[in-house]
Amino acid sequence: MEINKSLIWVRDKSFVIALIFGLISALILLIIKFQASISYHPDISGSEGSSIVPIQLLVSGNPIYLDPEDAPFRLSQYAPVYSTIVATFCKVVGWSALEVHKIYLASRLWSNLFVLATVGLVGVFLNRLTKKPFIAIIASLYIFHVLSFWFLTTSRPDSLLILLTILFIFSSYNALKEDGNQIWFYAAIFIAVTAFFVKQSGAILAISAGVYWILNREWKTLLSLTAFGMVVMGLYLAILPINTIDLFFTNIIGGVANSASWDWFYDWTLQHWLLQFAPLIIANVIVSGYIIYYRYSNFLLFLTLCCFLTFVFATSTAFKIGAGVGYYQDYLILSVIQITLFIAHSANTYRFQQGFFKIAASFYMIFAFLHCTLFVFMKYKSAIHSNFERNYIDERNVSEYLYHEKNLKPREWVYICGGNNLEGYFLNHFLVNNSLIPFADLVYLANLNGTFRFDKFESMVRRREIKYVISLKGIVPTNILNVDFANTLKYSSTVGPYDIYEADK
Repeated sequence: MEINKSLIWVRDKSFVIALIFGLISALILLIIKFQASISYHPDISGSEGSSIVPIQLLVSGNPIYLDPEDAPFRLSQYAPVYSTIVATFCKVVGWSALEVHKIYLASRLWSNLFVLATVGLVGVFLNRLTKKPFIAIIASLYIFHVLSFWFLTTSRPDSLLILLTILFIFSSYNALKEDGNQIWFYAAIFIAVTAFFVKQSGAILAISAGVYWILNREWKTLLSLTAFGMVVMGLYLAILPINTIDLFFTNIIGGVANSASWDWFYDWTLQHWLLQFAPLIIANVIVSGYIIYYRYSNFLLFLTLCCFLTFVFATSTAFKIGAGVGYYQDYLILSVIQITLFIAHSANTYRFQQGFFKIAASFYMIFAFLHCTLFVFMKYKSAIHSNFERNYIDERNVSEYLYHEKNLKPREWVYICGGNNLEGYFLNHFLVNNSLIPFADLVYLANLNGTFRFDKFESMVRRREIKYVISLKGIVPTNILNVDFANTLKYSSTVGPYDIYEADK
């Protein structure tokens, strides 16, 4: 009898239990993410330098987008809105481009704020539509945990992109509801174009809206809002720091034109998404079928179309080397909103009042919260406790030696040979205006795929035009393009754990 009472209590309180567990684990996640954000780890989110360098360049008044085939051989793969926001903040508070840790702190701060704003808006939006606070909060907590699990929204433009995604959905809802105003579609398109100038994958928002209007044969709406979107795009091209339109598109397209790989897809996407979060995908497919068959509302049909298109887009691009599970972030948010609205719909309430569903859903949430929190802790504990502050100081000393003792001047190029434990990572930031190839991985892939030609690098080596080469003490200098330095260098000095070589002229 007591066992039955306990089971009944668990059934009746299952959502409350999941909510309490989710709030506690979310607090733990916030503490872990805060500790990681203020740490000296140079890359807590994957290719964090790709976000930090553009911010530094804007703070110092230098262009982001240059010819990738000329020195410095730099590929800036992201559009500039995120960098502009963070750089503006740094200028306002008076942080210089060479205060590298402060630039990191600024980027990580804004990313975390964007993520929290996204999660909060999802909760407010769902509560407004469902009038069920428990469900709205649990759904937003689930999104926060999964985003933290993927860790690709920290110090990256992705954090702003997901915020724009929920704003796009909010605007679309206001346009598509029964008493909606079509003027909200203009807000949605403005947000969609802005998303593209945050990260190229943001284009899927505008594409989703366009496909919806085509399927509904709303030609007038399609034409007028396409024209409006082109105007907004032209405005952004005019006011954003893109240098020239040609160089802008050369960088943001060529910078991500990497080859495809099944092994990469499995390592960086499949095992981090499809395996652990298959229930979400299955639920989305089932719910989508119901919505399409019963045609619940224009907004739910639009949301279902967005889910489908974002999933197809994410999957088609996730095979690209350098891509990751982060391409599914928009799909995650859209599918959670769709499933939540479907469950809370008046026509379906009776389906989900059964004890088995409530217990199963609650325990899945608890398992997901626990899984995500443990993974993030294990992932970030090394970032929090490793002595990367020592690396930071050593590499700052090298840069100060070159600037003050060697009188390093603009357009005197420095090639930095990285190490296996992120050695040299900070040097690319301390020497941001002189680093010859700050994004070695991007240049390596671009050269491998023939996206760009780097013959000028070989020419610079041969002509001894690389002023300095820095490598770990005792390690023979090499470069990412496998060009033989041969007799073009001579040993100059050692600063801390780094040997400095100078062009042998």
